[in-house]
Amino acid sequence: MFRSAAARCTRLLHSSIVTRTFTSLPIIDVGPLVDPAAPRESVTAVAQQLHKACREVGFFYIQNHGVPQHVTEGVLQQAHKWFALPAEVKASLLLSPASHYRGYQPLGINVTRHESGFVQDWHEALDLFREEDAAAVKAAGRPPSVLHGPNLWPDQLPDFSTALRAYIDACLTLGEQLLRGIALGLGLPEAYFGRHLAGPAGSYWVARVIHYPPLQQVGQQQAAAAAGGEVGREVQLSCGEHCDYGLLTLVNQDPHVTALQVKNASGQWVDAPPLPGTFVCNIGDMFQVVTNGMYKATLHRVLNTARGTPRVSAPFFYEPCFEAVLAPAPQLCRGQPPLFQPIRYGSHLESKVLSNFEL
Repeated sequence: MFRSAAARCTRLLHSSIVTRTFTSLPIIDVGPLVDPAAPRESVTAVAQQLHKACREVGFFYIQNHGVPQHVTEGVLQQAHKWFALPAEVKASLLLSPASHYRGYQPLGINVTRHESGFVQDWHEALDLFREEDAAAVKAAGRPPSVLHGPNLWPDQLPDFSTALRAYIDACLTLGEQLLRGIALGLGLPEAYFGRHLAGPAGSYWVARVIHYPPLQQVGQQQAAAAAGGEVGREVQLSCGEHCDYGLLTLVNQDPHVTALQVKNASGQWVDAPPLPGTFVCNIGDMFQVVTNGMYKATLHRVLNTARGTPRVSAPFFYEPCFEAVLAPAPQLCRGQPPLFQPIRYGSHLESKVLSNFEL
């Protein structure tokens, strides 16, 4: 039964054009994916829901995901404390080329680029990546990278570093489980993403913790954006419109501020409010390559217009391994040639990270 369901899914992948006219994000109970004892039919049903959400929206909530509440809440609570530290304390972890583009970014350092330049985003953040020892990389005969190096852990608050490590470990497990479900929904082998993308080296994950103070000034343009309208590229937002450039993003967001918005095909910006006990998930640019264009990353942005109320979120990016070469899966190219050339993920990541900041 399971194999025939997967085969039916594969035959239907390119059967129709999908117009993303969503006005809310689907909510998917992924309990069967994280439960080793779940019946196969339940796993198949979740896989089909994930496929539908990735194809028709590119964003979705997940519930019953198996990450303990104390882990999701703990990292946000500790982040609020850390971002409240004096500027000179946070600056001791300042992101720079010397830090391998890991560490702390003060307000306005992160930018959203557009055709005529860039706009400073109104947030501060702490970035962590999978740690790679440059000497070990060289000894293994792998190409060097400006991104390889140790993280700058926020040990000024030891409880924050502890919370981050627990959160990263939990998200790595959850990301692997979700990718297993997405592979099944696509009609691919269950271990496809682990074998072809993560490989023995494992995911080159990225963890960000972001503090969004209320926007300094909320004028007519920001008010229109908060109501779901389009605004000019020159308007400062908490984070300007963008697509994620990797594989799969898990967003753990503060429970009391609605700030994340997702763009549908009609140009309407749809709110993604925090829902208790959930992650908001979205696919990145690499899924467009792997699925030969069937899945597409969705534009999103962040606006914190809540007067006097800061917002913290902790997005986790489950990515391919650094040396993975991504190309359209042959199973998903039936009846048409590949639309994308192979891409080395590490080179793609470097190009994106190095354009994210004005240091």
